[in-house]
Amino acid sequence: MGLDCINFADIDIKGDLAVRSGRNFARLEGKWYRPEEVFRADSHGWPADWEGRLLLALTLLEQSTHRTSAYLEEILSLVPEYLNEKGYFGPILPRGVFDEQHYAGHSWMFRALTEYWNYKKDPRSRSLLERMVKNFLLPAKGNFSRYPIDPGTRFQKQDVWILSKLQTKTKHHAETSDAGCAFIMLDGATAAYGLLRWPELREVIEEMIARFMEMDLEALQIQTHATLSATRGILRFYEQTGERRFLDMAVRRYGLYRKKAWTEAYGNYNWFGAPRWTEPCAIIDSFMVAVQLWKHTGDASYLNDAHLIYYNALSHGNRINGSFGTDRCCGARASEAPLFLSPVNYETYWCCSMRGGEGFSRAIAYNFFLDGNAVFVPFYNSCTARLNFPEGKLTVRESTHYPFDGLVRLTVAESSCGPISIRLFVPAWSEAVSLAVNGEPLTQKPENGFLSVNREFRTGDVLEMNLGLGFRSEEAGFENSVRGYHKFFYGPMLLGRKAKPETDSLDGNRFENYAESRYKASDVVPIPKNARLGRLGEHEFRVCGSDIVLSSLCSVRDMTREDTIRQMLFPEK
Repeated sequence: MGLDCINFADIDIKGDLAVRSGRNFARLEGKWYRPEEVFRADSHGWPADWEGRLLLALTLLEQSTHRTSAYLEEILSLVPEYLNEKGYFGPILPRGVFDEQHYAGHSWMFRALTEYWNYKKDPRSRSLLERMVKNFLLPAKGNFSRYPIDPGTRFQKQDVWILSKLQTKTKHHAETSDAGCAFIMLDGATAAYGLLRWPELREVIEEMIARFMEMDLEALQIQTHATLSATRGILRFYEQTGERRFLDMAVRRYGLYRKKAWTEAYGNYNWFGAPRWTEPCAIIDSFMVAVQLWKHTGDASYLNDAHLIYYNALSHGNRINGSFGTDRCCGARASEAPLFLSPVNYETYWCCSMRGGEGFSRAIAYNFFLDGNAVFVPFYNSCTARLNFPEGKLTVRESTHYPFDGLVRLTVAESSCGPISIRLFVPAWSEAVSLAVNGEPLTQKPENGFLSVNREFRTGDVLEMNLGLGFRSEEAGFENSVRGYHKFFYGPMLLGRKAKPETDSLDGNRFENYAESRYKASDVVPIPKNARLGRLGEHEFRVCGSDIVLSSLCSVRDMTREDTIRQMLFPEK
């Protein structure tokens, strides 16, 4: 498929996605993200990480929301003041010694400088990028192949790699290491290669990919964020080279993640085999990987995944103040409270809140993909979009309340093109789908997950589809999940029952321990799998014949707060 998503300049987003992206943008202008704080914020050995993540988020949000960032230009102008004599962040290590956290951090800076160049064509960003690649990444050639991947000897003394350290970022954050984070650099390196096209950079990328694909991710308990960021880099390298083997690698890595490290609420285990908490950085990665895999394979099951990830895991991880934070791994057998979903760290301001900027920006661009005279509509959000075809333009206004109902309306505001094809995604949970143009019903069957309308559209034409969303229940059944429980959906939305803590006064420590020690058998409410649900409002539903209310995870009118706790999995009785 020759698909490419719409340019930021060609879409004006509205509705809930506008609310979420706007709140996240505002959060990233708060106290931790201002010029006087950014370059001194990190104290855990991640040079360029905080700075790169923030610059990347602001560069993308400024484009996707059409609002000028308060501090983007000032922060970028300050970068040279904080570089070492070789032109990169952090200490200059002895020759032949490499710290994987340094590579993870600089990957975000590579991404930021590349995106800024694509946006502004500012020579400062390219010059900074070229020097960093030359003096920081290229000297590692021949040493990524020496990255230790033997589980039995990985942490024995070796003279090449300094592996990610155990560290505690806040009093509520257990000591962790970000195992495998060196390979986050695949994301930044491939972005830089797309701009620079240096043969020696390609050689380092291929070396990194080869070593990454040798790793037993489960045996090494590799961080899933590192895994998915690396997978995004491999997908980008596939786009750059056209070599099918790289797409096949990405399919395998995402498939392993989905099988082994997906929660029942479509978030991630932070490490393979260690479901201690989710991490929105990885959730956003998984959303992007799923969409990119659909783009390159045409397999609509990846879009189903992307909807489930966005409307559940990503939406719940996005807090009411616009930030992002970690949650319990719902459903995981090894979790202390597998039936419940609640925050662990309410706000991971040092990483996840900044990654939200790319997550929402991509969600905005992913609303439309163009391929010649065809436009694919894989997601549904209220917006105005200007679609550019080889022989003309079409401006459409989209109105929808998906996923709260299945009605989608596209109104042609302006047309100067000939016949085109509009292809509308039909998710797997749709029921009794209907389609009409100017009120005239069309009889169509989905092909590869999409309904197609082929015609010459004129100003004023209205294309209307109803996805016929309904209720359903499914068994909790991922490979590492608990058994004997089920969950309820309306369309893509998981529905959970809000639980109330025993105390109304929750400081961080008491709240963090709640899911581990305070859930009792009496906290678990059974609901029959075949229970009928009735609608109370946009995002709330009552179990018929009871006073039990279930609510979705994705309404901006009910965003995650510090004391938000939901039972997501239910026994029969």
